[in-house]
Amino acid sequence: MPHEKSKASNKSVSVKQATLDLLRAFGIRKVFGNPGSTELPFLSDWPDDIDYVLGLQEASVIGMADGYAHATRNAGFVNLHSAAGVGNALGNIYTAHRNQTPLVITAGQQARSMLPLQAFLYAERASEFPRPYVKFSVEPARAEDVPAAIARAYYVAMQPPCGPTFVSVPIDDWTHQTQTLEARHVSRELGPDPGAMMALAAALAESKRPALVVGPGVDRAQAVDLMVRVAEKSRAAVWVSPFSARCSFPERHPQFAGFLHASPAQLSEALRDHDLVVVIGAPVFTFHVEGHASIFDGATTIFQITDDPTAAAVSPSGASIVATMKPALTVLLELLPETKRTMPAGRTLPAAPHSADPIPVEYLLHTLSAAMPDDAALVEEAPSHRRRCKSSCRCADRTVFTPWQAAGLVMAFRPRSASHLAALISGPSA
Repeated sequence: MPHEKSKASNKSVSVKQATLDLLRAFGIRKVFGNPGSTELPFLSDWPDDIDYVLGLQEASVIGMADGYAHATRNAGFVNLHSAAGVGNALGNIYTAHRNQTPLVITAGQQARSMLPLQAFLYAERASEFPRPYVKFSVEPARAEDVPAAIARAYYVAMQPPCGPTFVSVPIDDWTHQTQTLEARHVSRELGPDPGAMMALAAALAESKRPALVVGPGVDRAQAVDLMVRVAEKSRAAVWVSPFSARCSFPERHPQFAGFLHASPAQLSEALRDHDLVVVIGAPVFTFHVEGHASIFDGATTIFQITDDPTAAAVSPSGASIVATMKPALTVLLELLPETKRTMPAGRTLPAAPHSADPIPVEYLLHTLSAAMPDDAALVEEAPSHRRRCKSSCRCADRTVFTPWQAAGLVMAFRPRSASHLAALISGPSA
């Protein structure tokens, strides 16, 4: 997100004022918090142009900021209470860490003069508490250093791979004087290695049955349209990586092949017929159970494009290209030659069940999705752990809805007509 022009002029202001000016320059208009006594100086005389969204529990506050960060594609700013408050939030901080959500998390701390006395509500070694689930964590050595620490936390949170950061701020720091701080622009795109991209393009050109495995990094980078163009030019089947938190490829596209299981054996079986697998914006691979992953036995050539150096380092097989999605996909699109490969067949919808049978959720969700207006969203009556929407209805094969249960789903959107609604509720005819 481009920074607004900062009005900083190297004058002396309070730590609180310098911090609020930075938030404005970073385009942050909401602070999510569950504060206590050690945060009160930060909250006093709160400005009208930044909303403070109060939550009743710290985990909820992190969850709200996480969703807001995904929606705005800017870091969420969170204000927590010292020690116990951060502890209550750790479960959702872990989720933000795994989903690479940019968050700047601040927490209060007792006054510096009281820290040697182990005062009530103080945090011992505060910066170590949320590790290793934050990218950067600090309690500044001086009150004057707080704005610079928060600025660094923002830049680190927003730098791919994105993630949460943490700053512990003693209660008396906010009223200290410091110098104003100019917000800086830090580039977020990392270019791919030309030689590695040429090798990938050549492998795709020579492959007889290539597969693309797309992950959340594609949508996070707003590169879905580029991903579609690469898929169409390469004529490759497109799978979704295990546990993908975002929809990075349209499921109605004819090349869409389905969702990969988090089981090594099942994933390997799904990709068995492909001689080349290119994983884009995801790890290689995220598993949930033990098992032998035959895909790593050497018969399948594997490439990876990732903006996460750690994900590249832990990949057990293949070549990894560390780059952000837009530059990498743009280069790949330019390098790919036209191919005469047959367009792969995508996933087909199961046959319609008999009217007396329970409706498999995959059939139901796709049928309902086709009936929806373009601006509508399809949701479950009782949502599962996976997000479902018009372009991302992650269907569980063994879950079924009876026609009466389907009625709850149908009411979640506007059907095209009353007769269509009645037909959907009653289920497909034999």
